[in-house]
Amino acid sequence: MAIVREKLITQLEQTNSALVKLVNGLEDNALDFKPETDSWSIREILAHLVDDEMYVMRLRLVRIVREDLPHLVPHDEKKWYLHRNNSRDKLEELLEDFSIQRRASLGIIQMMRESDWIREGIQPEYGQFSAEKWLEKWAGHDVVHLKQISQNLAAFQK
Repeated sequence: MAIVREKLITQLEQTNSALVKLVNGLEDNALDFKPETDSWSIREILAHLVDDEMYVMRLRLVRIVREDLPHLVPHDEKKWYLHRNNSRDKLEELLEDFSIQRRASLGIIQMMRESDWIREGIQPEYGQFSAEKWLEKWAGHDVVHLKQISQNLAAFQK
């Protein structure tokens, strides 16, 4: 399991540079383009990644490690986005905020002991899962949104 875990951590470490490579220098019209009416723009995806890093991904991991079988509440990400403070939604700010939040998350991950990775939490959408399984979901979340950004860019460039 440690080999898989290290690959997932490496993936989390590489997400920030992948984001920068994908979106650095994009103009507002590209950042705000939506391929479909109900889809998210690149700016919205970046804001979602910042919010999720700070309020969901890292917080759930910390609760799993610090509490005995915590009950982790689901969240409505679309509703969160509608009510979020978007005063730092310029591209440079979103990238900087994500970088800061991801470094904080990685700092916690690097401090975890082997016994921390088997601790568990419960969440209605996922059932009961370990910190290690949460790491898999976290890395998968990054992949989904990096792919989504790439697809948005491809649609914008058509």
